Amino acid sequence: MDIKDIKASYIDYVLQNNKRPESIYLFMKNIGGEEKAFYEHYTTFYDLEAAIWSDIFKETIEKIQQEQVYEGYTVREKVLSFYFTLIENLKAVRSFATFSFKNQKDFPLDGGVLKESKQVFHDFISQLITEGVYTGEIADRTFLTERYAGAIWWETVFIIRFWIHDNSKNFERTDAAIEKSVNLAFDFLGKNIADATFDFVKFLFSRN
Repeated sequence: MDIKDIKASYIDYVLQNNKRPESIYLFMKNIGGEEKAFYEHYTTFYDLEAAIWSDIFKETIEKIQQEQVYEGYTVREKVLSFYFTLIENLKAVRSFATFSFKNQKDFPLDGGVLKESKQVFHDFISQLITEGVYTGEIADRTFLTERYAGAIWWETVFIIRFWIHDNSKNFERTDAAIEKSVNLAFDFLGKNIADATFDFVKFLFSRN
């Protein structure tokens, strides 16, 4: 059985029953497949859900990078584009995303449904951070620059959680949250008065 069929059937099952299947065996039997076909790709339903979330992240990145205007964006605009597009893609499976995100039980986010998405996002955002440091949009701070990607990941988790609980019309509050949180993040990531002060003091005490 095709992996896409398994994912689509799983999403459909969750939406119709508002719960995960009782077992992998029963799930595969109900969709006309063999249990071993599931284990060729995944070990648990959490692994399957993690792959579904990861697909959405990958599709989001591919979509924005294929846009002609993307290369002309600043790093801040590229991050904004990612979040707005991610939410648009999640809207297509909102009921499933809400169920999956809210029902992680005791699984931490690093080991839950976003475990694969985190690595996909880390690879993507690390490239943008490198670009931002090069262009001067992002300050290169000793011991801190390497932690930027991790910090921005938690901004991603915040945005998803905000959207999951957003009941505003057309998710307008989520759009506002994205813009405000990204702008705040780049205000911190960019050079500020503390950086300017440090640079000036270093200049004063430097020797030719």
